[in-house]
Parts: sequence; C-alpha cells; structure tokens
Amino acid sequence: MTMTDSLTATVAEPQADVTEAPLTAPSEVESQPTGFFAVISTTDHKRIGSLWLWSAMVFLVGMALVSFVLRVEDLNGDPENIFAGFNNYFQFFSLYRLGMVLLVVVPLFVGLATVIVPMQVGATNIAFPRAAHSALWLFLIGAGITLVSAVSVGGWGAIDGVSAGEADAIALTLVGTALVIGSLLLASVCIATTVVAMRTAGMTLLRVPVFSWSMLVACSVWLLTLPVALGNLVLIYFDLRGGPGVFGIVEGSDAIFSQLVWLVDQPQIFAWAIPVLGVLGQIVPVVAKRRAFSHELTLVLIGLFGLLAVGAWSQPWFGGADYDEHLVYIGFGLFAALPVLGSLGLAVATLLPKRGTSSATKSEADSPTRAGLAELFTVHGVGAFVAGLLLLAAATAGLVRVLSLGVLGDRTTVTAVMNLVLFSSVLAGIVGIWFWAPKIGRGLLPVGLGHFGLANVGIGALLLGGADFINGFLGSTDLPANVMVWPRDGSLATSLLRELPSTSYQTLVDGMNLLAVLGAFMIVVGLLVVVVAVARSGRVGDVVADNPFGGVTLEWATSSPPPVGNFAEPPDRVISEAPLLDSLDEPSEGS
Repeated sequence: MTMTDSLTATVAEPQADVTEAPLTAPSEVESQPTGFFAVISTTDHKRIGSLWLWSAMVFLVGMALVSFVLRVEDLNGDPENIFAGFNNYFQFFSLYRLGMVLLVVVPLFVGLATVIVPMQVGATNIAFPRAAHSALWLFLIGAGITLVSAVSVGGWGAIDGVSAGEADAIALTLVGTALVIGSLLLASVCIATTVVAMRTAGMTLLRVPVFSWSMLVACSVWLLTLPVALGNLVLIYFDLRGGPGVFGIVEGSDAIFSQLVWLVDQPQIFAWAIPVLGVLGQIVPVVAKRRAFSHELTLVLIGLFGLLAVGAWSQPWFGGADYDEHLVYIGFGLFAALPVLGSLGLAVATLLPKRGTSSATKSEADSPTRAGLAELFTVHGVGAFVAGLLLLAAATAGLVRVLSLGVLGDRTTVTAVMNLVLFSSVLAGIVGIWFWAPKIGRGLLPVGLGHFGLANVGIGALLLGGADFINGFLGSTDLPANVMVWPRDGSLATSLLRELPSTSYQTLVDGMNLLAVLGAFMIVVGLLVVVVAVARSGRVGDVVADNPFGGVTLEWATSSPPPVGNFAEPPDRVISEAPLLDSLDEPSEGS
C-alpha cells in the first residue's frame, strides 16, 4: 500500500477521536542532535523555521509594548513625560513602524513557510538549506544591531537635527536594517525556489496548495521591492556620511525616515499581508471538510492582490507632495479591496452546502456536516476569518483614504491602515501556528488560550485601527504637532509643522485616543497569552495525532512531528490541489 493511500484513511473520518488516528511520540521520530550545537548546525527546515517563529514572536511582544507606550503618550499629549524628549519619541515612533514590518510580520511568515511549504509541495527539505539557516543568523545579527542602536541615540532620523554622535548611531541603525532586509531577501529566495523547483510529481503550479502559492507571490513581491529599500538605505548612508548636508539641519531632520516610510504606507503595506489570503484559503476547506469552491480562482485573486501590493514606485520623498493624487496611486488603492473581498466570498462559498445533492450520496470528505461546520469555531477557523476581515477593513480604509485625494495624506488614517494590515498579518501567523502546530513540533495547542489570545488581538486591532481612522477625519496627524516644532536651537521649524485637531473636536479625539490605548493593551495581553500557550506546548513525551484536523494537503501525510526528510516514502503522483482527498471521491465541481 502506498503512503498516500494508507494515510487518507485518517481523512475519511476527520471527526473521530484523535486517539483513533496514528499516534507518534516525538521520541520515536526525533533522532537529531539537541542543544546549542543543533541550533547552529541544523539544515532541517523545521528547526530553522521554528527559530524564525520564536524570534518573530519575541520581537512581536516587544513591538506591542512599544505601541502601548506610544499610545499612552499620545493620550497624555506631551512626549517629555514618558520619553524625556521629542526626539526619543520619534525614535520609538519609527521603530514601531519599521520594526513591525521587518522584525515581526515578514519573519513570522518566513518562519511559517520555512516549516510548512517544503512539506506541502512534497519536498524533503527547503531549497538551499544552508542559505536558509544563514539567513536566520544574519537576521538575528541585523535585528540586534538595529534594536541596540535605535533605542540609544540612533534610529531613522532625529527631529531636532542630527548631531555628530547621533550620525554614528543612525549609520549603525542603517547597517542593521540593511542586514535584516538582506536576510529576508535570502530567505525569500529559498522559499520561492522550493515552490518553483522542488514540487513533487504531478504538482503543477495550479495544484500548489494555497498557502504555498501565497508565499510564492509574497516572496516574489518582496524580492521586487525590498531591494529598492536597500537602495534607499545606501543613498541615506552616503548622504549622512558625506554631510552634514540636509540631515544636519532641523528642516531635513525627518528626511531619513521619510525615505523609508513607503514601506509602511499604501500600496506597499499590503505586500506584507499577502500570506493572510493563503492562510484563509488553506484552512477553510479543512474546516468545511470539502474541496475549495474554486482553487484556481483563489490563486488568481492572491496573484492580483500581490500585483496591487507592489509599492516601491510610490515614494512620497521622491514623488512630491501630491504623490497620493496620482491616477496610478488612486487606482491601486481603489482595487486593492477586490481580491480580499473575493477571497472571503470564495471562503464562504466553500462553507455553504451544495444545492441539489443529497447528503446521503456524498462522502463526508466532500460535503460539510454539522460537526464539520462546527470547526469554524475552532481557533484556526475563527482566526482565519477574523484575519481576512481585518485585511478587508484595512483595504476599505485605504480606499477611503485615496478617495480623499490627499486630504487624509498625513492624518492618522495612514496609521489606521498600517495597524489593520499588520495585525491582520499577525493574526494569520498565529492562526497558522495553531493550525500547523503538530507539524511544527508543538503538539495540539490549547483551544481556550487560543480563543482568548486571538479575541484580544483581533478586538484590540479593531479598536486601534478604528480610533485612528476616525481621528484622521477629525484632523489628527500622524505625529503630534508639538513633536515636530521643537528644534535644538529653539527656533520654529515651520516646514515641519503639522495641523492640530480642531479644538471643537478635541474631546472626541481624546476619547478615540483612549480607545486606542485600550486596544493596544488588549493586544499586549493577547500576545502574552499566545506566547505562553506556545511555550507550554510540545513537552517531551506528548503524543500527537498525525492529522487531527482532517487536512487534505501533503504536510498532513507526515507523522507528527515530521521526521528528517519529512516523508517515509515519496508521495504518490499528485492529481489535484487536495491529494489526501483524491482516493476518497472524485473531484467535486468547482475544484
């Protein structure tokens, strides 16, 4: 009996008690060396990916704490109270934005993909495993340099002009940022090459699982755009070292961050959330216990979203003050919501039962049952939809912003879109960890803690983004006005003035800021719960079902945790996007 045939029996009865599924103790599979030597020498993609995930989660908690403190300071209104100066406030303001992208969201998806993508495409390891491991350590070194320099007197610019000592620290921050971006590019090459060149027999690109496809699209967009950010860093570095130039005077003190702000602005901000649609499209068919309504259309929508997320061409520093009034910029913002809405629609269509077909004549694997639909309320079921809805809210807020034709260009609406996108990505990453935990080597994660953590992060992100969106219409700007008008020599830097909210709306603005503080606090609590839940799982001696959720792609044809090389024998030739369903029933319509 072939491997695929022997394992699909666990899919035919997905709702059975997990003790009926093949059980494997980690000690029976894991024969690799342990300890620090294994960490620095491994070429197993699962260990490399796990280290990426842990790094991203640690930085995630740190960035969430920074966000909370920034929100408390916004509510207070005076950066002197907590940060002991306007420049310190700006350092953490920029650290949160760039840190959430480069130290949290992208590494989170890189880690998840490094573990899951090779198994999904039937490969024994990731492409260029030593390069993948080198990328991890390059990331950790770059992240360490970036954080140490950014929280001292470095960062990405200085509000009150760049002194000689600050220039050295800022240069070090630029070097650390370049190392981080280089590591992410190297990891993206490994992941994309795995999908393109290491697929098992019969797996065409149209049969690639949705998550692997979304990572191929995401890595392609990152490989197109992150090198542009490296170019920005090189220009900034030489300008800084050849200066003082523009960076030594107050009027140019925000020029460093302004050349990198496109990374957290539309349309590039959506590039970091491409895998959100992959997680949604991967989990919903498992929840529904059937094939996806239209696998090919799902792939097309993810590809379209990736195309609309290419944003390196849209840089306000080089595009002028009216860059957000250009037709192409407006078009990208208008259409970005369509693939997200379409993906959610396909997910709902997958969950709905087909009409005109008796349930008695169809296998349980191709017809949703009451028990199967109940899985929608599991951690991965609820979380996948919430992540998708947050991304839709972000795309809708971005649509409103571009329709304002520049009116909301420097308002907190920008921050609203950014936070909704980033925490949609964080939610999707957490959902992926919960869903693929048996393949990551963590066992089944606790459902109660998962629901509590995801609820806090989801509600907190909605409060955070909603408060900023409303405040944008009330006149609040991305940076407090008093942060931008305190030059070192005491003069008034009029070129950096930002409009203050109307006094008639100040009470409402303060109320929205209070909601934002509450949202940031809920996010911190939720993330701490998630980290504790993941850390406590996967103890030695735990017994894990190979396919506890009834997954239909090849990663669920491995043991839990998977051995070195992933598969005991090569998978059978793939004939659809759901190999573990192929021997149970003929492909359904719309698959």
